[in-house]
Amino acid sequence: MAALRNTYVNCQTDDGRPLPWQPPDLPDGARPDSIFFGAALAEMDGRLDEGGLTVYCTQDLDELPSYGRDVVVLLIGDEFTRVPSYFGRVRAIFRTLAPRPALASSLLREPSWVNFWSFAWYLRTWGNHAPGMARYRAARRRGSWTAPIWQLPVGTADQLELPVTPMAERAHDVFFGGSVGHHAGAGAKEAINPKVMSRSSMVAHARALAERRPELSIDLVTTGGFLESVAADAESYSRSLMDARISLVPRGTAIDTFRLSQSFRYGCVAVADAVPSHPSFYDGAPVVRLRGWDRLEEVVVPLLADAGRLEDLHRRSLEWWRTRVSDEAVGAFMAGRLNELAA
Repeated sequence: MAALRNTYVNCQTDDGRPLPWQPPDLPDGARPDSIFFGAALAEMDGRLDEGGLTVYCTQDLDELPSYGRDVVVLLIGDEFTRVPSYFGRVRAIFRTLAPRPALASSLLREPSWVNFWSFAWYLRTWGNHAPGMARYRAARRRGSWTAPIWQLPVGTADQLELPVTPMAERAHDVFFGGSVGHHAGAGAKEAINPKVMSRSSMVAHARALAERRPELSIDLVTTGGFLESVAADAESYSRSLMDARISLVPRGTAIDTFRLSQSFRYGCVAVADAVPSHPSFYDGAPVVRLRGWDRLEEVVVPLLADAGRLEDLHRRSLEWWRTRVSDEAVGAFMAGRLNELAA
Protein backbone atom coordinates (compact mmCIF):
# COMPACT_ATOMS: atom_id res chain seq x y z
CA MET A 1 0.00 0.00 0.00
CA ALA A 2 1.34 3.42 -0.95
CA ALA A 3 2.15 5.80 1.91
CA LEU A 4 -0.59 8.32 2.67
CA ARG A 5 0.18 11.91 1.70
CA ASN A 6 -2.25 13.46 4.17
CA THR A 7 -2.96 13.24 7.90
CA TYR A 8 -6.18 11.57 9.05
CA VAL A 9 -7.82 11.76 12.48
CA ASN A 10 -10.91 9.81 13.54
CA CYS A 11 -13.00 11.61 16.18
CA GLN A 12 -15.85 9.08 15.93
CA THR A 13 -15.15 7.59 19.35
CA ASP A 14 -17.40 7.06 22.35
CA ASP A 15 -15.31 9.37 24.52
CA GLY A 16 -14.69 11.96 21.79
CA ARG A 17 -10.94 11.31 21.88
CA PRO A 18 -9.32 11.95 18.46
CA LEU A 19 -7.47 8.91 17.17
CA PRO A 20 -4.68 8.92 14.58
CA TRP A 21 -5.99 7.13 11.51
CA GLN A 22 -4.29 5.24 8.72
CA PRO A 23 -7.08 4.63 6.19
CA PRO A 24 -8.42 2.22 5.14
CA ASP A 25 -7.92 0.48 8.51
CA LEU A 26 -10.22 1.61 11.32
CA PRO A 27 -8.39 2.55 14.54
CA ASP A 28 -9.28 0.60 17.68
CA GLY A 29 -12.00 2.45 19.57
CA ALA A 30 -13.60 4.14 16.55
CA ARG A 31 -17.28 3.61 15.77
CA PRO A 32 -18.31 1.33 12.91
CA ASP A 33 -20.14 4.11 11.01
CA SER A 34 -16.74 5.35 9.80
CA ILE A 35 -15.51 1.97 8.47
CA PHE A 36 -16.80 2.71 4.97
CA PHE A 37 -15.01 6.06 4.88
CA GLY A 38 -11.63 4.55 5.69
CA ALA A 39 -11.56 2.94 2.25
CA ALA A 40 -13.07 6.06 0.65
CA LEU A 41 -10.39 8.31 2.17
CA ALA A 42 -7.62 5.93 1.10
CA GLU A 43 -8.97 6.15 -2.46
CA MET A 44 -9.22 9.94 -2.19
CA ASP A 45 -5.65 10.20 -0.92
CA GLY A 46 -4.26 8.46 -3.99
CA ARG A 47 -6.22 10.69 -6.37
CA LEU A 48 -5.45 14.10 -4.89
CA ASP A 49 -3.20 16.41 -6.86
CA GLU A 50 -1.56 17.64 -3.66
CA GLY A 51 -0.90 16.41 -0.13
CA GLY A 52 -0.41 18.10 3.20
CA LEU A 53 -4.07 18.09 4.28
CA THR A 54 -5.42 17.21 7.71
CA VAL A 55 -8.72 15.36 7.52
CA TYR A 56 -11.01 15.02 10.54
CA CYS A 57 -13.88 12.52 10.66
CA THR A 58 -16.28 13.86 13.29
CA GLN A 59 -19.84 14.46 14.45
CA ASP A 60 -18.93 17.72 16.17
CA LEU A 61 -20.48 20.82 14.61
CA ASP A 62 -18.66 23.29 16.86
CA GLU A 63 -15.10 22.23 17.57
CA LEU A 64 -12.19 20.54 15.82
CA PRO A 65 -8.72 19.68 17.12
CA SER A 66 -7.22 22.30 14.74
CA TYR A 67 -8.22 24.73 12.02
CA GLY A 68 -6.74 26.12 8.83
CA ARG A 69 -6.96 26.12 5.08
CA ASP A 70 -5.27 22.72 5.15
CA VAL A 71 -8.14 21.16 7.15
CA VAL A 72 -10.86 19.06 5.50
CA VAL A 73 -13.83 17.82 7.54
CA LEU A 74 -15.84 14.64 7.07
CA LEU A 75 -18.99 15.31 9.09
CA ILE A 76 -21.06 12.22 9.92
CA GLY A 77 -24.59 11.78 11.19
CA ASP A 78 -26.15 15.24 11.51
CA GLU A 79 -29.85 14.68 10.75
CA PHE A 80 -30.77 18.35 11.22
CA THR A 81 -28.76 19.71 8.25
CA ARG A 82 -26.97 22.22 10.51
CA VAL A 83 -24.12 24.32 9.15
CA PRO A 84 -20.93 23.72 11.20
CA SER A 85 -19.80 26.81 13.10
CA TYR A 86 -16.24 26.41 11.77
CA PHE A 87 -17.25 26.83 8.09
CA GLY A 88 -14.94 29.84 7.76
CA ARG A 89 -11.93 28.16 9.38
CA VAL A 90 -11.42 25.04 7.20
CA ARG A 91 -10.83 24.29 3.54
CA ALA A 92 -13.83 22.08 2.82
CA ILE A 93 -16.60 20.09 4.49
CA PHE A 94 -17.96 16.76 3.29
CA ARG A 95 -21.06 15.60 5.11
CA THR A 96 -23.30 12.57 5.13
CA LEU A 97 -27.03 13.28 4.98
CA ALA A 98 -28.47 16.27 3.17
CA PRO A 99 -26.81 19.70 3.56
CA ARG A 100 -30.23 21.36 3.61
CA PRO A 101 -33.76 20.20 4.52
CA ALA A 102 -35.33 17.92 1.93
CA LEU A 103 -38.65 16.18 1.38
CA ALA A 104 -38.83 12.77 -0.23
CA SER A 105 -42.51 12.98 -1.06
CA SER A 106 -45.25 15.56 -1.46
CA LEU A 107 -47.94 15.71 1.20
CA LEU A 108 -50.36 17.12 -1.39
CA ARG A 109 -49.71 14.45 -4.04
CA GLU A 110 -49.30 11.58 -1.58
CA PRO A 111 -51.38 12.38 1.52
CA SER A 112 -50.69 10.08 4.49
CA TRP A 113 -49.88 10.34 8.18
CA VAL A 114 -46.29 9.41 7.45
CA ASN A 115 -45.96 12.24 4.93
CA PHE A 116 -47.75 14.64 7.29
CA TRP A 117 -45.25 14.01 10.05
CA SER A 118 -42.41 13.96 7.49
CA PHE A 119 -43.46 17.48 6.56
CA ALA A 120 -43.52 18.44 10.25
CA TRP A 121 -39.99 16.99 10.58
CA TYR A 122 -38.98 18.98 7.50
CA LEU A 123 -40.15 22.21 9.15
CA ARG A 124 -38.32 21.31 12.34
CA THR A 125 -35.17 20.67 10.34
CA TRP A 126 -35.47 24.11 8.73
CA GLY A 127 -35.52 25.58 12.24
CA ASN A 128 -32.15 23.97 12.91
CA HIS A 129 -30.71 24.70 9.48
CA ALA A 130 -31.70 28.34 8.99
CA PRO A 131 -29.54 30.12 11.63
CA GLY A 132 -26.30 28.56 10.47
CA MET A 133 -27.13 29.02 6.81
CA ALA A 134 -27.92 32.71 7.45
CA ARG A 135 -24.45 33.14 8.98
CA TYR A 136 -22.88 31.24 6.08
CA ARG A 137 -24.56 33.41 3.47
CA ALA A 138 -23.76 36.61 5.38
CA ALA A 139 -20.08 35.62 5.43
CA ARG A 140 -20.14 35.04 1.68
CA ARG A 141 -21.72 38.43 1.07
CA ARG A 142 -18.93 40.04 3.10
CA GLY A 143 -16.37 38.28 0.93
CA SER A 144 -15.13 36.10 3.79
CA TRP A 145 -13.91 32.59 3.14
CA THR A 146 -16.68 29.98 3.38
CA ALA A 147 -15.78 26.32 3.00
CA PRO A 148 -17.83 24.49 0.36
CA ILE A 149 -20.14 21.85 1.84
CA TRP A 150 -20.57 18.68 -0.20
CA GLN A 151 -22.96 15.80 0.46
CA LEU A 152 -21.87 12.16 0.58
CA PRO A 153 -23.82 8.89 0.95
CA VAL A 154 -23.97 7.49 4.48
CA GLY A 155 -22.06 4.41 3.32
CA THR A 156 -22.46 0.82 4.46
CA ALA A 157 -21.23 0.85 8.09
CA ASP A 158 -19.64 -2.53 8.95
CA GLN A 159 -21.18 -4.60 6.15
CA LEU A 160 -18.99 -7.53 5.15
CA GLU A 161 -17.38 -7.88 1.74
CA LEU A 162 -18.91 -11.09 0.35
CA PRO A 163 -18.99 -12.80 -3.04
CA VAL A 164 -22.24 -11.93 -4.80
CA THR A 165 -24.81 -14.74 -4.76
CA PRO A 166 -26.77 -15.11 -8.04
CA MET A 167 -30.41 -14.11 -7.69
CA ALA A 168 -31.69 -17.60 -8.53
CA GLU A 169 -29.63 -19.09 -5.69
CA ARG A 170 -30.87 -16.77 -2.94
CA ALA A 171 -33.01 -18.44 -0.29
CA HIS A 172 -35.26 -15.54 0.67
CA ASP A 173 -37.56 -13.44 -1.46
CA VAL A 174 -37.74 -10.46 0.92
CA PHE A 175 -35.52 -9.34 3.79
CA PHE A 176 -35.46 -6.58 6.37
CA GLY A 177 -33.15 -6.43 9.34
CA GLY A 178 -32.91 -3.43 11.64
CA SER A 179 -34.63 -1.16 14.11
CA VAL A 180 -38.19 0.10 13.96
CA GLY A 181 -37.77 2.76 16.65
CA HIS A 182 -34.69 4.86 17.31
CA HIS A 183 -34.60 4.21 21.05
CA ALA A 184 -36.10 1.20 22.78
CA GLY A 185 -39.10 2.15 24.93
CA ALA A 186 -39.00 5.84 23.96
CA GLY A 187 -42.77 6.31 24.18
CA ALA A 188 -45.14 8.74 22.49
CA LYS A 189 -42.48 11.00 20.97
CA GLU A 190 -41.23 8.14 18.84
CA ALA A 191 -44.73 7.31 17.66
CA ILE A 192 -44.83 10.42 15.43
CA ASN A 193 -41.26 10.08 14.19
CA PRO A 194 -41.39 9.52 10.37
CA LYS A 195 -38.87 6.69 10.68
CA VAL A 196 -40.95 4.87 13.29
CA MET A 197 -44.21 5.38 11.41
CA SER A 198 -42.71 4.18 8.13
CA ARG A 199 -41.02 1.14 9.61
CA SER A 200 -43.97 0.13 11.77
CA SER A 201 -46.15 0.19 8.66
CA MET A 202 -43.55 -1.74 6.68
CA VAL A 203 -43.27 -4.49 9.30
CA ALA A 204 -47.05 -4.80 9.64
CA HIS A 205 -47.60 -5.11 5.89
CA ALA A 206 -44.65 -7.47 5.44
CA ARG A 207 -46.05 -9.77 8.12
CA ALA A 208 -49.49 -9.61 6.52
CA LEU A 209 -47.91 -10.46 3.16
CA ALA A 210 -46.19 -13.48 4.71
CA GLU A 211 -49.54 -14.72 6.06
CA ARG A 212 -51.40 -14.21 2.77
CA ARG A 213 -48.58 -15.55 0.60
CA PRO A 214 -47.01 -18.47 2.48
CA GLU A 215 -45.20 -19.52 -0.69
CA LEU A 216 -42.95 -16.46 -0.32
CA SER A 217 -39.92 -16.55 1.95
CA ILE A 218 -39.97 -13.32 3.98
CA ASP A 219 -37.22 -12.81 6.53
CA LEU A 220 -37.86 -10.03 9.08
CA VAL A 221 -35.41 -9.34 11.90
CA THR A 222 -36.24 -6.32 14.05
CA THR A 223 -34.19 -4.79 16.87
CA GLY A 224 -35.19 -2.56 19.76
CA GLY A 225 -33.41 0.56 18.55
CA PHE A 226 -30.74 2.06 16.28
CA LEU A 227 -27.84 1.50 18.69
CA GLU A 228 -28.89 -2.12 19.14
CA SER A 229 -28.81 -2.51 15.35
CA VAL A 230 -25.34 -0.96 15.19
CA ALA A 231 -24.13 -3.39 17.86
CA ALA A 232 -25.72 -6.43 16.17
CA ASP A 233 -23.68 -9.17 14.51
CA ALA A 234 -22.46 -7.73 11.21
CA GLU A 235 -21.80 -11.17 9.73
CA SER A 236 -25.31 -12.48 10.39
CA TYR A 237 -26.91 -9.34 8.95
CA SER A 238 -24.63 -9.30 5.90
CA ARG A 239 -25.24 -12.95 5.03
CA SER A 240 -29.00 -12.58 5.46
CA LEU A 241 -29.03 -9.57 3.13
CA MET A 242 -26.90 -11.36 0.56
CA ASP A 243 -29.36 -14.25 0.67
CA ALA A 244 -32.34 -12.04 -0.29
CA ARG A 245 -33.67 -11.03 -3.69
CA ILE A 246 -35.55 -7.98 -2.41
CA SER A 247 -34.36 -5.67 0.34
CA LEU A 248 -36.94 -3.51 2.09
CA VAL A 249 -35.52 -0.02 2.57
CA PRO A 250 -37.76 2.12 4.78
CA ARG A 251 -36.68 5.69 5.46
CA GLY A 252 -34.76 6.60 8.58
CA THR A 253 -35.29 9.72 10.65
CA ALA A 254 -33.37 11.33 7.82
CA ILE A 255 -34.16 10.04 4.34
CA ASP A 256 -30.82 8.37 3.67
CA THR A 257 -30.04 5.04 5.28
CA PHE A 258 -27.15 2.55 5.31
CA ARG A 259 -29.53 -0.07 3.91
CA LEU A 260 -29.77 1.57 0.50
CA SER A 261 -26.06 1.41 -0.30
CA GLN A 262 -25.84 -2.01 1.35
CA SER A 263 -28.54 -3.28 -1.01
CA PHE A 264 -26.73 -1.93 -4.07
CA ARG A 265 -23.49 -3.54 -2.91
CA TYR A 266 -25.06 -7.00 -2.76
CA GLY A 267 -27.19 -6.60 -5.87
CA CYS A 268 -30.47 -6.79 -3.94
CA VAL A 269 -33.51 -5.12 -5.46
CA ALA A 270 -34.19 -2.18 -3.15
CA VAL A 271 -37.88 -1.47 -2.48
CA ALA A 272 -38.18 1.88 -0.72
CA ASP A 273 -40.78 4.40 0.37
CA ALA A 274 -38.35 7.35 0.14
CA VAL A 275 -35.17 7.94 -1.85
CA PRO A 276 -32.72 10.79 -1.19
CA SER A 277 -31.79 13.11 -4.02
CA HIS A 278 -28.28 13.78 -5.30
CA PRO A 279 -27.13 13.97 -8.94
CA SER A 280 -24.05 11.81 -8.37
CA PHE A 281 -25.30 9.27 -5.86
CA TYR A 282 -29.08 8.76 -6.01
CA ASP A 283 -30.86 10.39 -8.93
CA GLY A 284 -31.80 7.64 -11.39
CA ALA A 285 -30.78 4.81 -9.05
CA PRO A 286 -32.37 1.37 -9.67
CA VAL A 287 -34.81 1.58 -6.76
CA VAL A 288 -38.41 0.35 -6.82
CA ARG A 289 -40.27 3.09 -4.98
CA LEU A 290 -43.72 2.61 -3.50
CA ARG A 291 -45.96 5.40 -2.25
CA GLY A 292 -46.76 3.62 0.99
CA TRP A 293 -46.10 0.25 2.62
CA ASP A 294 -49.78 -0.59 2.22
CA ARG A 295 -48.86 -1.18 -1.43
CA LEU A 296 -46.14 -3.70 -0.62
CA GLU A 297 -48.02 -6.74 -1.91
CA GLU A 298 -49.07 -5.15 -5.21
CA VAL A 299 -45.44 -4.15 -5.85
CA VAL A 300 -43.53 -7.17 -4.56
CA VAL A 301 -45.61 -10.07 -5.87
CA PRO A 302 -45.44 -9.07 -9.58
CA LEU A 303 -41.77 -8.19 -9.17
CA LEU A 304 -40.90 -11.62 -7.81
CA ALA A 305 -42.86 -13.23 -10.65
CA ASP A 306 -40.80 -11.36 -13.26
CA ALA A 307 -37.39 -13.06 -13.29
CA GLY A 308 -36.15 -10.90 -16.15
CA ARG A 309 -36.90 -7.66 -14.34
CA LEU A 310 -35.37 -8.97 -11.12
CA GLU A 311 -32.18 -9.89 -12.95
CA ASP A 312 -32.02 -6.52 -14.69
CA LEU A 313 -32.44 -4.63 -11.42
CA HIS A 314 -29.87 -6.94 -9.81
CA ARG A 315 -27.25 -6.10 -12.45
CA ARG A 316 -28.06 -2.40 -12.38
CA SER A 317 -27.80 -2.33 -8.59
CA LEU A 318 -24.32 -3.87 -8.68
CA GLU A 319 -23.27 -1.40 -11.36
CA TRP A 320 -24.71 1.51 -9.37
CA TRP A 321 -22.66 0.38 -6.40
CA ARG A 322 -19.48 0.10 -8.44
CA THR A 323 -19.77 3.43 -10.23
CA ARG A 324 -21.72 5.67 -7.82
CA VAL A 325 -21.77 4.78 -4.12
CA SER A 326 -18.90 2.37 -3.45
CA ASP A 327 -15.99 3.50 -1.29
CA GLU A 328 -13.89 3.84 -4.44
CA ALA A 329 -16.51 5.97 -6.21
CA VAL A 330 -17.05 8.18 -3.15
CA GLY A 331 -13.29 8.61 -2.71
CA ALA A 332 -12.97 9.62 -6.36
CA PHE A 333 -15.82 12.13 -5.90
CA MET A 334 -14.08 13.68 -2.88
CA ALA A 335 -10.74 13.93 -4.65
CA GLY A 336 -12.38 15.51 -7.68
CA ARG A 337 -14.02 18.21 -5.61
CA LEU A 338 -10.83 19.01 -3.69
CA ASN A 339 -8.74 19.06 -6.88
CA GLU A 340 -11.20 21.52 -8.45
CA LEU A 341 -11.01 23.68 -5.33
CA ALA A 342 -7.22 23.80 -5.49
CA ALA A 343 -7.08 24.56 -9.23
